[in-house]
Amino acid sequence: MKKLTAVIFSALLTVSLFACKSKTNPADDVQSIKFKFTELGRETQFRITCDKFDYYFPEGKEKNFDKKPGIDSVMQLLTGLKMVNDGTEPDVRGKIYITRKNKVVDTLCVGVKALKYKGNTYETPQGLLVLIQQ
Repeated sequence: MKKLTAVIFSALLTVSLFACKSKTNPADDVQSIKFKFTELGRETQFRITCDKFDYYFPEGKEKNFDKKPGIDSVMQLLTGLKMVNDGTEPDVRGKIYITRKNKVVDTLCVGVKALKYKGNTYETPQGLLVLIQQ
């Protein structure tokens, strides 16, 4: 019985230590964020794909975030993205480059209604559009 009590106590202690371990903020891994964009309302005769954005909009504007408050505000908008599964593809009007501390760069292709990130399509948060245009 004493062995069983010791095992249970040890297991509870281990579980509580893991539960108390602080969770890391994904924004802490980010070194900088760069927006490259054109006017979000700009219309074209066809949908612009991510790989053609730089070709059609070489004169795009840029906005950079390299300080923690700016990075945190962008990353907060990108957490909890709602996936779109209805075949919607973004009509790309901007790209977001997230450079991590290990020099890996994630690219998001942003349209007014949808964005593409890591092969998935999500609803574009309206707050992100506001932040881009400020």
